[in-house]
Amino acid sequence: MNGRLMKKILIIKMSALGDIIITLPHIESICRYHEHDDIWIITGPGFDRFFIHHPRLKVVTLDRGSRFGERSTLARILWVRRQQFDALYDLQGNRTSRLLVRFSGAKILVGPQPMHVYTHHPANYYSKDTLQNVFERFNDTLVSAGLPGANPGCTIYTLPKDNDMVSVWKTEHGLTDGGYVVLHAGASKKWVSKRWPESYFAELALMIEKTGKRCLWIGGSEDREINRNISNKVGIDATDVFTLPQLYLLGKTAAYAITNDSGPMHILAAAGIPVYSFFGPTNWVRSHAAGQGERVFTSETPCSPCFKDQCPPAQGHACLRQIKPEMVFSRIEG
Repeated sequence: MNGRLMKKILIIKMSALGDIIITLPHIESICRYHEHDDIWIITGPGFDRFFIHHPRLKVVTLDRGSRFGERSTLARILWVRRQQFDALYDLQGNRTSRLLVRFSGAKILVGPQPMHVYTHHPANYYSKDTLQNVFERFNDTLVSAGLPGANPGCTIYTLPKDNDMVSVWKTEHGLTDGGYVVLHAGASKKWVSKRWPESYFAELALMIEKTGKRCLWIGGSEDREINRNISNKVGIDATDVFTLPQLYLLGKTAAYAITNDSGPMHILAAAGIPVYSFFGPTNWVRSHAAGQGERVFTSETPCSPCFKDQCPPAQGHACLRQIKPEMVFSRIEG
């Protein structure tokens, strides 16, 4: 290390799925910048799966829903204080992460908002009206501390057994690299307004399969019903088949993916394939997957984005219904 003293670095990124994936390239940039330092990350329960196999990171979890125990907010504040970190990178930017920053005692405190708790931060506030993608906002955060910005695309560290599982499943279903398309027709139950119509997904898949590609319907338990309904007409139901790291591996050899605004959209984009996505109630400029801005589908509906989790009946979900399957197919395969 040429006589250089090792420093202790902490990255804070606790949630949510899409936001975790968006910041993976920034976390890699921090690791490269601090290549000789001891780097830790605090994340939320369940998200440690993205970091436990990382060659540079030491992982601890913080459960904001826990009032007591070693994973509670208070316990983690005390833990951070004891660790005597030299620098903190807050890639979360919420009340809990700012408490960790405030009581850390570190000299270098990097965060995404111009607040006095941080020593380094972008010049302007970032709000829901800011027309800048989240990915670029975190690039501005790194640059404010003298680090280089990140590029879209990243590695999700997996195990050999994950590769084996995906490979076997593809073989069992007769899938070849580049010969299938991954589709996510669901979205969080808290955001049903984000869902492009189920019938539209089915129509589009029928068009795609006529080109010789197979359609795979992915998602979790809350997507089970919609995937079952569509796969009864076309494609393969892959609900709950893959873990999130395995979905990343599945995506790497897909021709492309088509999704609603969701966590899988970001995972599939991280896999390095084209990802086409539908945006209506949310702001596509802020929320599209990194590097995929030119593949977003939107409509010129006056009420969009409304940021409502349920579309008012009088609007008839026009923001997404105006995006017709034949328009999508023509743009992707035409």
